[in-house]
Amino acid sequence: MSGKASSSHSSVGLNGSGALSHVYIRYPPLRSSIPGSRGLFYDDGNKLLISPTPDQVFSWKTVPFAPSVAPACESIGEGPILSIRYSLDGKFIAILRSSNEIQFWHKESGETFSQRCRPDSESILGFFWTDCSLCDIVLVKTR
Repeated sequence: MSGKASSSHSSVGLNGSGALSHVYIRYPPLRSSIPGSRGLFYDDGNKLLISPTPDQVFSWKTVPFAPSVAPACESIGEGPILSIRYSLDGKFIAILRSSNEIQFWHKESGETFSQRCRPDSESILGFFWTDCSLCDIVLVKTR
């Protein structure tokens, strides 16, 4: 399976602050042919546009954006994907599988582990990787 982005004068607009939370794609739009794609996600820590399928994840660098370059592809386990982000060093992929479970996948070894919160009293609203010396990832929860 392969994915390919194509466009004749695509440009990706990014604000100049360096602290990005979104990306917008100017006309003509990005086109991809990834069978089974579950949508697009933006990883602001790595400046990646991510398109997961049931068992793989495709990613494009947005800075510098090169529409003719094929995306990177990683195999991942099946399951729901509410959100997905690569670690800042690129060694892990974190996948929000439900409102109370986040799965971590080590790219080199293929090992996975999950972190769950109490489903009866808290929910994971989101998460992000950080370069803080005290922690690698921050989970934003309801409680």
